[in-house]
Amino acid sequence: MRQLAEHANLPRRTFIRHFTTETGMPPMQRVALQRLLSARRLLETSDWSVERIAATTGFGSAANFRTHFRRAVGTTPSAYRKSSYNQGL
Repeated sequence: MRQLAEHANLPRRTFIRHFTTETGMPPMQRVALQRLLSARRLLETSDWSVERIAATTGFGSAANFRTHFRRAVGTTPSAYRKSSYNQGL
C-alpha cells in the first residue's frame, strides 16, 4: 500500500480514501477480489493444482487460498472446479 501511495504522491490514508471513493472498495479488498477472479479463471480453464494456483495468484499458501476462496465463493476450490467442469466451462 505504501508503494501505491508513494507512486500517487499521496499520504497513505489519503490514497486509501481516494481509491475507495473512486472504486467503491479499499485497495486491499480490490487486490483480494482480483486475486480471486484470477484463481477462479485458472480453476475453470487449467488443470493446475490448488497449490500452484494459490502461489500464482498471490495467496501464498494453499491453506490461505482455500480460506479466502471459501469465504468469498461459498465452496472449496476443488468443489468449484468440479462444478465448473459439470457446467461445461
